[in-house]
Amino acid sequence: MKTSKQNLNAIALGVALAMGSMTALAAPFVVQPAPNPAAPGAVAIVAAELAAAKPTFNSNEKVGLCLIESTVSMLAARTNDFGCDKATYDLHVETSGPYEGIAELDGGVVVGGTTLEGRLFPTRDIGTKCKVDDADGVNRLKTLELVNYDGAHGWSRSNEIFNSDAIIKLKDPQTGSINKYREVDIKDFFKQVVSGRSWEFDWGLEDIKKFRAGTSTNPEFYYPVQKWQELSWYRHENGLEGGLWVKKFQVIPRSASGATACTIRVEAIPDGVNNGSGQFTVDATVTVDRESIAIN
Repeated sequence: MKTSKQNLNAIALGVALAMGSMTALAAPFVVQPAPNPAAPGAVAIVAAELAAAKPTFNSNEKVGLCLIESTVSMLAARTNDFGCDKATYDLHVETSGPYEGIAELDGGVVVGGTTLEGRLFPTRDIGTKCKVDDADGVNRLKTLELVNYDGAHGWSRSNEIFNSDAIIKLKDPQTGSINKYREVDIKDFFKQVVSGRSWEFDWGLEDIKKFRAGTSTNPEFYYPVQKWQELSWYRHENGLEGGLWVKKFQVIPRSASGATACTIRVEAIPDGVNNGSGQFTVDATVTVDRESIAIN
């Protein structure tokens, strides 16, 4: 096949433009952008993770932590339409085997609370699936009925990444209508040994979306309505007191004062994290309130 002079010229021009683009990309900014206020925090987070070891969760711990994340995310969705009034819940999480567990909020479904049932699937080559559903019966979050919780969560192969994806349906007590939410988050776990004790830390971001029905010109969609940040601390028992702490605080919408945020805390009773046999059992207090955004 013959190549015309015009084609050769076009090819040469294309190569020259491509080389020029590569040079421009490699060069520093001609005009320096303003400092990004989030940069120091982002660098600190990455440095902390890279300097740490991979988490060492067993299957019981993974399904138990999955149930706790489902619980706090469900309460986060509740605040979107039904407020951040101060409330306290009792939480009991227990695994009945290496792949199954339950979370009972305020005693569970049989006494007017909520029960979530979790199942961990066998680990595949790239990760582990954790399925969480509400138990049969009328589940309640204080005055609200939880119509449905349908969560499909996942752990990465190394347990360094956890993500959640859930549909949450709550009944409005005034109208009887069903408010539908979708919750998604990503959490980064890493391990450190502190004063001879094994700790697993994490941080993450969560998005709560709310459903709006579609029209002929605008399809149905889950719109983002809240953003939360979360940190957790998990101290392995190892023959001594264990511990579990979670702090999830709302970033968007912003508080009117700016100094406080809707906050969800989980604090486990000392030595109530596991029983030494590898199983995961937690008795904790969950508090919803407005607090300082200081990390403590």
